[in-house]
Amino acid sequence: MEHNSQTNDVFPTTTNPSNGMLNVLIILTFIRCGISYRVPCSATLRAPKSKSPKYVNNRKTWKEADSPENLWKVLWRFSKKSYDYKNLLLASGLIFTTLCLIGAIRMRKLRKSGYFIYVVGKLAPIVIAIGLFGSSFFGAISVVFSAIFAVLFVILYSTQLKYLVNK
Repeated sequence: MEHNSQTNDVFPTTTNPSNGMLNVLIILTFIRCGISYRVPCSATLRAPKSKSPKYVNNRKTWKEADSPENLWKVLWRFSKKSYDYKNLLLASGLIFTTLCLIGAIRMRKLRKSGYFIYVVGKLAPIVIAIGLFGSSFFGAISVVFSAIFAVLFVILYSTQLKYLVNK
């Protein structure tokens, strides 16, 4: 009786000891994906179903809040835009987080195609955020911080490409 022990486990029992950094990056990606699934879903579920009366009555205030001197009015604009696009942000967040997770799983199996899937899942949300929030103060800050971490992880994964194979 011959037993074929070839498996397609997500977490193989033997790993290359020289790719310890790759394993750490993948674990950090799994943690980030878990957080990224939970936060937008809970925020969307807790969002009010209709526009608050405060927003409806403050249309005149919106026209007066074009200057960035008043920080609270700028923050309110950012929050309003986030609320208006909450379904788009939720859907794109879930799709791109799933791409990052699939890419990380494929890289865990030492497949180079996972890197490219991960890069798309990491950088595409930045383009969407620039399109939605690029002109606002808090939007620019949000995009910059997101881009810093996204580019940092893409660079760190790029240093590990030598351990990945084309399959």
